[in-house]
Amino acid sequence: MSLPHIVRTDRDDIVVLGPVGEFDISNVDLLRSTFIETVTPDCNRVVIDLSGTDFVDSMAIGAMLGIARRANAWGGWIRLVAPRPNVRNVLAATGLDKVFGLYDSVEQAITHVAPAASLMESGSAQP
Repeated sequence: MSLPHIVRTDRDDIVVLGPVGEFDISNVDLLRSTFIETVTPDCNRVVIDLSGTDFVDSMAIGAMLGIARRANAWGGWIRLVAPRPNVRNVLAATGLDKVFGLYDSVEQAITHVAPAASLMESGSAQP
């Protein structure tokens, strides 16, 4: 198994970050520093592709929430894509699935197409 890492792709004025692996207290600094380096007043629209993320703890969720506040303060946004079921469960349990909104694909997130009903129903985000 490889070490957790983050893949970055620039798409015009939007950055796509793809955290790969497990993100918890032991490596949240990698996540946090990548977010801080990425989100600036000139680069404040970011898609986080969670399809390669196996696990997040409260520290990783806090890093995502913190960077979302930073992006919003500069008129931007953070959008989450394709979380795996266990990550989706954490987002639902914290209510952050509704704060961020979840998208089926990077393309949907970039163009801000509403998520498919199946995505929202497939997780355990039910009250």
